Amino acid sequence: MTVFGVIGGYGSTGAVVVSELRKAAAGEILIGGRDARKGVRVDVLDAHSLDEFCGRCSIIVNCAGPVMTLRDRVAQAAFRNRCHYVDVAGLGYVKEAMDPHGREIADLGLSYVVSAGWSPGLTELLPVCAHARAQAQMDSVDSLHAYFSDSGDWSDNAIRDGVWHLRRTGMPKPGYFRKGNWIPAKMSEASCQVDLGDPIGKRRFSLYCMPEWNEAARRLQDCEVFNYTYLAGFRNAMAAMAIALLPVPERTGVRLLRGVFRRNRLPLRGFVVAQVRGRSQGRPAVLTSRIVFGDGRDYWTAGVVPALVARLIAQGNGVRPGVSYLSDAVDPVTFMAELRKAGVDQAETFTSERVQNKC
Repeated sequence: MTVFGVIGGYGSTGAVVVSELRKAAAGEILIGGRDARKGVRVDVLDAHSLDEFCGRCSIIVNCAGPVMTLRDRVAQAAFRNRCHYVDVAGLGYVKEAMDPHGREIADLGLSYVVSAGWSPGLTELLPVCAHARAQAQMDSVDSLHAYFSDSGDWSDNAIRDGVWHLRRTGMPKPGYFRKGNWIPAKMSEASCQVDLGDPIGKRRFSLYCMPEWNEAARRLQDCEVFNYTYLAGFRNAMAAMAIALLPVPERTGVRLLRGVFRRNRLPLRGFVVAQVRGRSQGRPAVLTSRIVFGDGRDYWTAGVVPALVARLIAQGNGVRPGVSYLSDAVDPVTFMAELRKAGVDQAETFTSERVQNKC
């Protein structure tokens, strides 16, 4: 019998994972955390405690945080105990740490899926899915533009991880990918104003990349690939630069990043829109795919993704063995169809009319 072990399973995202598994997955669910009254007690900073918990499970879903403190402890415990592993976050760090074990993990038939939440996670998978859908409908693909934002309620741990990630990566020069190769962006390409229609409207975006996106974009060898994040104004850009480049205390970085989210506040909580441009039957064509969610769907959107990954692993259904980010671990078109069945609001349009919103 499959035993799902959800670490951090009574937090906001973990509770969604547990709920979704109970609705759709066959097997036992163990909820691990610090409070034995709410589940199975596990100390994520203690290797022996982690081994005791993972030793009882087949699939570990890690919803605990922050990554800056946990690092790869839970993933290593899952590996020692020969469990499958799904990480809501990871932020590139966990994959980097587990990559040296990748061949052995694959040979054991285990799947380790990192950054399998909303962002990173769906914000990379939807554009890859849109590209695959466009390839099936167009004669040729010229470009993929992705736009995303998250102005929802972030937990304290998530904010701390955001600050930590900015400090780790610094402020790399903006760029995009052309047939799998990184290209430094011109000033005119680094920022743009785009009207994405209701309910998003006309917004300003800036080029932005994360390890998860870079890996996905390198696999798209037939077109140019741009990834833009919503940036409400100059103050937000300066706040991000201060966190990344200056030795500000963590509490100051957290305050600055919270301010970014407040100023980024929109009439919705989050979105990702992918526009794929190419040619179909000799005419310019565009495929647009989008996910938009509002109040009350922040943690649900982040939790439904790892729950589905864990369920598919248990079914032996289409999750690649080895260590992967979400968009490489699953078939994006099939996975998106399953997410729609679970309740994710994803819509797609295809038109041969030339679009005007080009960055």
